[in-house]
Amino acid sequence: MTDAFFGGIEGGASVSTVVITNGNGDILAEIKGQGTNPWILGIDPCLSRVNDLIKEALEKANLNNNIKLNGLGLSLSGCESVAFCKKFEDKLKESYPDLTHEVIVVSDTLAPIALACESGGAVIISGTGSNSLLINPDLSIKRCGGYGHLLGDEGSAFWIAFKSIKICLDHLEDFNYVPNGYSIDKVWEAIKEHFNIDKVLDLLNVFYGEKKEKSEIASLCKTISELAENGDELSCWIFDEAGKELAKFIQSLYPGADKVLHKENGGLHVVCIGSVWKSWDLLKKGFINQLNNYNSQQTTIIEEFTLLVLEKTVALGGVYLITKKLNYNYPFDYVHNYRELFHYVYNQ
Repeated sequence: MTDAFFGGIEGGASVSTVVITNGNGDILAEIKGQGTNPWILGIDPCLSRVNDLIKEALEKANLNNNIKLNGLGLSLSGCESVAFCKKFEDKLKESYPDLTHEVIVVSDTLAPIALACESGGAVIISGTGSNSLLINPDLSIKRCGGYGHLLGDEGSAFWIAFKSIKICLDHLEDFNYVPNGYSIDKVWEAIKEHFNIDKVLDLLNVFYGEKKEKSEIASLCKTISELAENGDELSCWIFDEAGKELAKFIQSLYPGADKVLHKENGGLHVVCIGSVWKSWDLLKKGFINQLNNYNSQQTTIIEEFTLLVLEKTVALGGVYLITKKLNYNYPFDYVHNYRELFHYVYNQ
């Protein structure tokens, strides 16, 4: 059927992606917009932004922006609690009753798995922040992370940026020295240029000033990755450490996976979401070393898994979730939605 229309939103802290599809699975429009994390924006401003994004996407699809969607799937960072998601769904229906007939709101960890794994699997998000989740075939869930930059975000862009800044700060004040005697010169110059500052004390305004933005701090990560790609030893070391942190998500999730998922072709399927994974070549060494060290010390061995990178927008996973909720005969196309990033097999 082509007279049915569905929307999906992948909502991160910094950026949101929106898709509109018809009932045949054709993507009619895909747009980018500002972040839609309700904990950062507040529920009402977040709902308003969701409404505006859908209207904009409908216009791009050359559809009347007053069309009421058959269903809308929202996969938003910060939406970890079932009770909170239900509250958000009810509030959206109440505030924007003409936007969609039905809605589902879930964590940003769920849509990637829905898009790539028919029977269940895992996801590790490493963008502005970090999070991870495992879903088994019986729908049981194992979580790790998702607590924001004050309590977590290990291995994320914010974590990499913060670690870069803290290493330089500590070294400059003789509090702690840079590991292995690496030079801080290139990283410190990059920090000063990124934030338009001259001295250490200027960092106070970056972190505590009125205009402080987590996403602005996190965006320093891209510059650090470029330094690492050009051979800066400190930057390479920081990404090595980030790889170790991301591997710890595997350590947490793998033992909780059903044996059926372990026996998938390539082992447990793990979807990798977020811009930090684009620097896999910089992360890989630390990632593998962390897992090998873990396996040498633990009785539960991480035997095999495959990291997957999506070829389609995660927002389409929101469409998958809402059409499943509606029992709609939607053409789910799992195998063409991803490619393999890395296959790990433990050799004792």
